[in-house]
Amino acid sequence: MTTNANEYNAGIMQKNGKDFADEFFAEENQVCKESNTVVLVLMKSDEIDAVVEEMLLKNGKAENPTMVVEDRSGYWWIKANGKIEIDVEEAAEMLGKRYSIYDFLVNVSSTIGRAYTLGEKFTITSELMGLDRKLTNV
Repeated sequence: MTTNANEYNAGIMQKNGKDFADEFFAEENQVCKESNTVVLVLMKSDEIDAVVEEMLLKNGKAENPTMVVEDRSGYWWIKANGKIEIDVEEAAEMLGKRYSIYDFLVNVSSTIGRAYTLGEKFTITSELMGLDRKLTNV
């Protein structure tokens, strides 16, 4: 049984058939619930593998202990509460070569949350931009 609520097959996703349908269609699950969970799916490449291993698994988990990073064959599946932020300038320094926000965005396969770029930072957040916090300009 999964113990981390942010793991890929946590909660209802562990169930099959009638057990899944009974819980999914239960009265208490027919309401919209607030969530601050975000998901980022990155297509693997040499650069993305280094970013995930050096920046997210080391620093990212220290900054946000709810972060879960899973290897899903050709993709990295990353889930966390609040936000996931990647500073591409820091990634370029780590990689030792030119690497821009556009190079990074090529490998962004899917997101759940509000994704945006500001300068050379990629952020996916659960905040309502302009409501939860003031919008930021470059």
